[in-house]
Amino acid sequence: MIRKSFSNFVFLVILGCAINTATAQFPIKIPKLPKTEKPKIDKPAPDDNSPIEDQTKQNQSSKSDKNFEYLNRTEPTGKQLFLKDTLEIKVQKDDHYWKFPNQNDYTSWVPQVSFDIFFDNSTKMRYSAEWFNPDGSSWFIESLDTGFVSAEKTIKVSSPYSGELLSTKAVTTTGTYGVKITNVKTNETVFQGKFNVSKMPLSSGDARLKNKYLFYVDNDWNLPVGYVGFTYSGETSWDIDPKPIVFMWFKGELESKDIEAQLFQNNQLIASTDDGGMINTTQTRGEGCFLSRDVCSYKLWEFAWDNFKLENNNWIREKYPNATFTRDKPGEYTVKILYKGTQVRETKFAIDSKGWIAPNQFSEQIPLPQYMIVVPVKVLGTLDKWNSTAWKTEAFYGNPLSGFAIP
Repeated sequence: MIRKSFSNFVFLVILGCAINTATAQFPIKIPKLPKTEKPKIDKPAPDDNSPIEDQTKQNQSSKSDKNFEYLNRTEPTGKQLFLKDTLEIKVQKDDHYWKFPNQNDYTSWVPQVSFDIFFDNSTKMRYSAEWFNPDGSSWFIESLDTGFVSAEKTIKVSSPYSGELLSTKAVTTTGTYGVKITNVKTNETVFQGKFNVSKMPLSSGDARLKNKYLFYVDNDWNLPVGYVGFTYSGETSWDIDPKPIVFMWFKGELESKDIEAQLFQNNQLIASTDDGGMINTTQTRGEGCFLSRDVCSYKLWEFAWDNFKLENNNWIREKYPNATFTRDKPGEYTVKILYKGTQVRETKFAIDSKGWIAPNQFSEQIPLPQYMIVVPVKVLGTLDKWNSTAWKTEAFYGNPLSGFAIP
């Protein structure tokens, strides 16, 4: 049995060698099998309770609504956009006058300018300001400083403090002066206008202080100029809960507790800040008018309502079930501002079919980011001591908008 098994083993070895030899001499081509792709498995949709960032969740929910067009924040580009609404001209004062260096309490001044540029900061900016005397002659030229990119993605450009100008160029006269702002790199004049400088005595009856004055730029033209749009104060407020905001100028010192902003549509009260909302100041002009704020100090107030929302995603409607949503009620709205129960301001704006603030006839004249528009404001009552005709020729420092009129 052992010999038979051994014989069989030898036979198999010889047979295997023969097959290998034959294969080497006559190669056999085996056809390749076609490749097969593994079936794709779709990932299950995340559960509402899954740990997803709120921002992503809101964007996904809003984009899934075919009737909703997402409100995107305006992004700056390589083109420098001069924001005329931010332009401010003021005075830098000194208690000495360089022409009479031995006299004290002799107030003199030089002008200063500041404005914002909406720009992606891709290149270095260079601006200059040329100032003109009331007779039209050139006064002096200065290089302007540029700041950093703000949360609103704007860059502040402004006059630097200059002791040298105060000691060589300062004046003691009032009147209508001129300014020209130039983009130095392109030699483009981005703005040219005029401004009125007035003064008031700081002390009466004292002969020693006869030359001591409070000089200021008259900005009464601001009062009938309002704005409606959105502001950016963080990713959350812009992308998740954007609010239509109304901006209006007031003179003097007011307290927010005495102010109420009412919103109407078709003579029906839609919302009131007394039921929740925002009343804040955002800008101040004439901050040097510390002794006579009702004469030359101006503040820009902003108003928004908790129950008036732009539906930027479906989550907002769920969070504010009692709110009025702009997309549900397009059309014209009226804003009335009350101070201590008395109406002092009124303006109007429109909401389009998307639920956005609709452009008006001034939008092309004064382009603004963040879907903001300029609106005429009716100034009512006697709260403000102001020149009610200044806006006709002095708006935006001698550049009134075509067709702009107080309602």
